[in-house]
Amino acid sequence: MFMSRKCGILLVLPAVVLFFILYPPVPSAAALAPREIAVVVNSRSPDSLRIGESYIRLRNVPSGHLIRINVAPEEEVSRRDYDALIAAPVREAVNRLLDKGEDIRCIVTTYGVPLRISAVRPLIIPEEEIQGYRSIKRQKQERLAALRTMRRESKKSGKDLRAELLKEMKKLRKEIERLNLKIGRLRGADTVAAVDSELAMVLVPDYPLEGWQPNPAYIRNRARGITYYGKVLMASRLDAPTPDLALGLARTAVEVEKTGLSGRIYLDARGLKGKDAYALFDQDIRRAARILRQGPLPVILDNRPKLLEHAPSAALYCGWYRLGRYADVFQWRKGAVGYHVASIEARSLHDPGGRYWVKGMIERGVTATLGPVAEPYLSAFPLPSLFFPLLMSGRYTLAEVFSLSNPYLSWRMILIGDPLYNPFRNRPAYFMKNPPPPP
Repeated sequence: MFMSRKCGILLVLPAVVLFFILYPPVPSAAALAPREIAVVVNSRSPDSLRIGESYIRLRNVPSGHLIRINVAPEEEVSRRDYDALIAAPVREAVNRLLDKGEDIRCIVTTYGVPLRISAVRPLIIPEEEIQGYRSIKRQKQERLAALRTMRRESKKSGKDLRAELLKEMKKLRKEIERLNLKIGRLRGADTVAAVDSELAMVLVPDYPLEGWQPNPAYIRNRARGITYYGKVLMASRLDAPTPDLALGLARTAVEVEKTGLSGRIYLDARGLKGKDAYALFDQDIRRAARILRQGPLPVILDNRPKLLEHAPSAALYCGWYRLGRYADVFQWRKGAVGYHVASIEARSLHDPGGRYWVKGMIERGVTATLGPVAEPYLSAFPLPSLFFPLLMSGRYTLAEVFSLSNPYLSWRMILIGDPLYNPFRNRPAYFMKNPPPPP
């Protein structure tokens, strides 16, 4: 379940919306080019090598931009092996290309390259301190459960009592969240990260591993002037439950770009109200519906607590919640792009028994998606009112859209799909007066 750490980032919504004003269509090629991509393959996975070489031919990426690593082709890798067997050879290869005058801006990982970096455990874990915090947490959880019961039974006791109970419940939830974070830090949990998100920072020296680092390409962070000593890259992944599906993501992208993506936009809010992080994100889903209705694609907004029950001809999608249980209610259009907002939906792409949304969406026909490999906190997700207008403008590739809308790096969110995919390049479905420059 989500925790809302640093959720104040959601308060920037009105400023973000200012980017999106209707304007006559002006064709504009996305800045990211095949010559600016480096493809990472795992020498210990024949499928990884096949996918990487096929992608290079498909997108005319220079053959010298294939980077080989040698690591166990498992989904999880230790921090030590990541540093030595993934980061080090990738850094060396990218620096070598940069020294030759080639401007590498995006890393593409492939099926067979590890997905997630495990936690760095403290040398000495203060178990007594952890148990003390857990005991306090249990007490607060028990009190919260009691308050829920009291609130259900107080429907006839007046609004004042119900308001007081609700106020105490909100306070307890925040205290429980803080205790979860404290326990996680003591156990090293905040060092879990996505391989791709770390590779975006592979040329940046000496940054903290605990928690996240702000993404300088994110629109809000640009205004804050965030920079690093070292080049920050974009990152995307050609990965799926099977090698053929992984390569199919790129092949479908190339095919759909010729005709453009059409279909319906599904936005599944929950009808939340208020000023907490959950309500603000729910409001942004509704805001996205208002914005995108200015374009030509039909927009279906579901504002009920329940999930969508039927979604034919789905081209674009964003919704929440239902943790780790993909709902097979979509009929995806070829080339569809979408993401589901829940805590661990990219925990695994290969687990046969996994019902994660990222895995399920790819299996059922989505061409590009995103999700977290571990609890990312709600503020880590791209805002739909930002992600979809950028994509539908036709001005940016998939990797650029993600980079402009992804708040954090060295963290847990990954992008799945061909980084060059631009389904609206030839048929824009949303127009901007002052589009932000690409990353």
